[in-house]
Amino acid sequence: MCGVIGYVGSNATPDFFFRGLERLEYRGYDSSGIAMINSDGVFIERAEGKLKNLKPKLAYLPEYAKIGMGHTRWATHGKPSEENAHPHRSENIILLHNGIIENYKPLKEFLISQGYQFQSETDTEVAAHLLNYEFKQNSHIKNPLERMKKSLYSLVSKIRGAFAFGILCTDVPDTLFAVKYGSPVLLGLGEGENYMASGLTALVDHTCNVIFMDDNEIAYVTANNIEIVDFSGNPAESHVVEVEWQGHMIDRGGFDHYMLKEIHDQPIAVAKTIENRCDIEKGQINLRKMTLFNTKLKEINRIQIIACGTSYYAGCLSRYFIEKFTGIPVDVELASESRYRTPTVNVHTLSIAVSQSGETIDTLQAIKFAKANKAQTVAMVNVPGTSIGHECDDECMLYAGPEVGVASTKAFSAQLSALILLGLTIAQEQEKLPKEKIAEYINELVKVPSFIEKVLTLSSKIKEIAKKYCDVNSILFIGRGYQWPIALEGALKLKELSYIHAEGYAAGELKHGPIALIDENMTVVCLAPKDQYYEKTISNIEEIRARGGKILSVGTEGDTELKNISNDFIGIPECSEIVLPFLTTVPMHLFAYWIAVHKGTDVDQPRNLAKSVTVE
Repeated sequence: MCGVIGYVGSNATPDFFFRGLERLEYRGYDSSGIAMINSDGVFIERAEGKLKNLKPKLAYLPEYAKIGMGHTRWATHGKPSEENAHPHRSENIILLHNGIIENYKPLKEFLISQGYQFQSETDTEVAAHLLNYEFKQNSHIKNPLERMKKSLYSLVSKIRGAFAFGILCTDVPDTLFAVKYGSPVLLGLGEGENYMASGLTALVDHTCNVIFMDDNEIAYVTANNIEIVDFSGNPAESHVVEVEWQGHMIDRGGFDHYMLKEIHDQPIAVAKTIENRCDIEKGQINLRKMTLFNTKLKEINRIQIIACGTSYYAGCLSRYFIEKFTGIPVDVELASESRYRTPTVNVHTLSIAVSQSGETIDTLQAIKFAKANKAQTVAMVNVPGTSIGHECDDECMLYAGPEVGVASTKAFSAQLSALILLGLTIAQEQEKLPKEKIAEYINELVKVPSFIEKVLTLSSKIKEIAKKYCDVNSILFIGRGYQWPIALEGALKLKELSYIHAEGYAAGELKHGPIALIDENMTVVCLAPKDQYYEKTISNIEEIRARGGKILSVGTEGDTELKNISNDFIGIPECSEIVLPFLTTVPMHLFAYWIAVHKGTDVDQPRNLAKSVTVE
């Protein structure tokens, strides 16, 4: 959730750190700060609110330095304020933090008894003071670096929770210290300079060579060297990964918002996710980079999809296809709930962790449980080198590219594509479908990008329709079958972006409660393409109409019956069953986007939300 950028070299400037923090804004934050050290001393500037509030304070930082770090904070302990913003200082220690220190209260009481005074309400300041305390306790060690190392080992042995620390020490002014346990830390390698960050987006302008730190590791980073050890001081194995992301991929590309760009990126996100994985001529899915492919998949008799938020809805939607392809029961679990019960999994269960960031803490903990109970585990993530990817037996990468807008769009379509491919793969390995049928599905799947392009041409029309609904207080979304998870996704997007109350329901559940809400003030978004559920959905719409509800329908273009009973109608191209959910999703994203634009809300960074939820 918090954003971290660190640098050691010869060219640390305030603008460098500020630009790095801008690249991390998507993670969500409510305050920010930068610390730099040069021969004149330690310089720290912090500000509450958006980065624009920090920018004027850059003038008080040194023009150049050899080391420094920046931070965007998401409040957990202590309200958003300048005092609670990071970095925090305790004499020779400057520290910033992503995560939660669970036992900070007894540690704080101890430190107060030792004479430490606290200037903030944060758990992070506890870590800064505790490290300073340990440094003093190790005064018998004369080498400052060795003294700092010993102090760090003591620090990590005394704190509990999930944490990533970036640390500077005035006694070791050429070294940036990074600590990882439960929150992501990346190290970037340069020439005569090195970097630390919480996310790839902060590094891609500077290097494509990255080390993804593992839990229980500490890194000592200088301009010309990176040493990584475990929490006991033993050397840790590390691997340099060359990432494909580039700086231009994180720009808005001429669009007003990242979200609008990412909605328009959906065709290429789907295309890249399925390309080189489908052999149309042979009618085969090729996921042979997965080690499960030739062995374990044949033994699977139950599938569990674990996810949160939009990823959960992608899982719910894919269940219809996977069960149809394989005949294997599929459970879709909210990770935040799954981990607090005891789901039945075993060696014949395939547990799929779906997470755009690959760092969602609830999903990570839930997949750890599944793995501990002998399930076969697969990570479906959009970012390389993630905690979830590292935890799982296998990884099925999405290739949507960087997603900066907090509200996920192109990752949803990529997730759905990858889950469908995985379902077809299982059907292929277990011989549940003939090659001809798999080839038929592949042929339809490769058409998805061009169909999405057609739906994107409706953006201007949806913009005009959205004007009519931007002042309503509540909207219901309904759909049947494949369209029900999309109704849930549409409702989530609307409430995230516009702050309008919205709920998604299975259309067949309307009479079981929600119909009581229908009157002339209620708007209902009805997903009613011409599919096997069409006639029943039309009956539901007639019930809404009879009670005076306003109807915005999404259906098959040319459907005059649906258009005539709707206040507004969005027509999508006629297509096959496997293509259809992709097409009804896009109007949901555009509708939420344009309502938010009309209302003037912060589209890319909605209030109270973070892109990557890495704390519990």
